[in-house]
Formats: sequence, C-alpha cells, structure tokens
Amino acid sequence: MKLSTHASAKASSQAVAAPIAPLASPVPLTRRRAISAGTLALLLTRADIAWGASILAVRVWPAQDYTRVTIESDGKLVAKQFFVTTPPRMVVDLQGIELSAALKELVGSVKPNDPYISGIRVGQSTPGVVRLVVDLKQPALPQVFNLPPVAAYQHRLVLDLYPTQAIDPLEALIAERLGDSAVAASASGVAAGSASSPPAAKPPGATSPNATS
Repeated sequence: MKLSTHASAKASSQAVAAPIAPLASPVPLTRRRAISAGTLALLLTRADIAWGASILAVRVWPAQDYTRVTIESDGKLVAKQFFVTTPPRMVVDLQGIELSAALKELVGSVKPNDPYISGIRVGQSTPGVVRLVVDLKQPALPQVFNLPPVAAYQHRLVLDLYPTQAIDPLEALIAERLGDSAVAASASGVAAGSASSPPAAKPPGATSPNATS
C-alpha cells in the first residue's frame, strides 16, 4: 500500500514537473500596424496616380501645315489612340480622369476654317476613361506625345494632325497667289463693268423733259 502511494506521488510530481510546450508568439501589434499602414499608403499612392490629374486648359491651333490640340493638366496624362479611316477620325482615350468642364471646351474650340478638324466630341467612355473623338475633314497622320512642364505651362498632352501628303511650300505659295489674283481680277471686272455701263435706253416715243410741243 505504501509502495502504491509512493508511486502515485512520484507520478504526480512528474506530471507537475513536465515542461509545457511554448505557444506560438503572436505577431507584434506594431508590425501589424506597419503592414496595414503600408497597404493603405500603397492604395493611396495608386489612387493619387490614377485620379490625381486635373485638366487646366485646352487649346486648338489650326495651321496650313498641321493642326495642334493640347490638353494641359497638373499631372502627366496617359492616352491610348487609334485611327478610323471611314469616315476619317481619331479616337483618343484618356486614362484615369473623369469628364470635366475644361475638356468639354474642346467641342467649341474648333474653328470653321480649320483645314483638318471638322469637330471634336468628348464623353465618359467608362469609369476613369474619357474618350475624345476628333472628326476630320480629310485623312491625316496623327502624332500624340507628352510635353513636360516648362515656364508657365504644366504637363501637356499634344495631338498633332499632319496631311498624308506633305505640302510643297512653293505650290502652296503659287496657289495662294493665284487665288489672290483671281479674286482681284473678279473684283476689277465687277468695278469696270459698273463704271462703263451705258445709260439706259429710252423707250420708244419718250421725250425729254425739256422738249416743247
């Protein structure tokens, strides 16, 4: 009986003395906060890049050699463009922005005498993408590129439209002179014709106011 009691006490002491397996240490709270803060900062940075650009001004400069469209913004714009031949038009998708009143001003910026652009349409294609459709009077060779800030100008997205056939300066000058000559000759003819017109003929039987019977 004593042996049984001694064995029981020994087993109990061994059970008490048995080492306890260590628990997995939790992730420090500071590390969790750092991970969360880093993720939030990454999300904010992406949002700022995607949605941070604001349109400041739009301009359309028509010329005989080419027409230039510029979109000025406070951040660099990302654009994808493609050309449609029938009817001729250029489509430009501006990434990461929303349709604004400044972009809508492009619609009224096209002049009737623009040799290449007949009109510009703007609209929100999808969330975060604004689509410009540049309707053309004739086929053109487009060039799209970005210009960095300089002097009073901020970031600019430039759309240049060139003729498919290069204009010969001499031919353009001759055509301009011939056009001016034709207009001048027409005006001279009208003036000479009015100056040399004969007086109206009197109807038969009409008498002069000074004639006596």
